[in-house]
Amino acid sequence: MKLSTIFVATFFALALVACGKPTAPESASSDNYGTTHEGKPAEGRNELPSDK
Repeated sequence: MKLSTIFVATFFALALVACGKPTAPESASSDNYGTTHEGKPAEGRNELPSDK
């Protein structure tokens, strides 16, 4: 019983270390919104709707 408790606690601690903390972009800027990771305009279904 005690060995399984130690095993579960160790597994939980290792899982927390492996996952780390959640990450987010440093700044929430919308300058690149609608572009690919290369900075080109998105095409196809990922294209931004045009103002009509």
